[in-house]
Amino acid sequence: MEVDIPKKRRRRVKQTMTLAERLLKTAREARDLAKRLPPGIEQARQLRRAREAEAIAELDRFLAAPARSNPPRSR
Repeated sequence: MEVDIPKKRRRRVKQTMTLAERLLKTAREARDLAKRLPPGIEQARQLRRAREAEAIAELDRFLAAPARSNPPRSR
């Protein structure tokens, strides 16, 4: 007795922007939102989201570079 299990289909999306562009856009939007929010938890979350997106974009740029020497230093 065989049971036919339908295959899960992956949702395929063709990205029009690079990962770095999407990350920097996310960071920019989070910073813009944080500027409009009053000081508090939500503003801190948005600023953290922006910093994380920028750090990931920098890491992506570093990993994509042809000659890897030393990782970027924190400022």
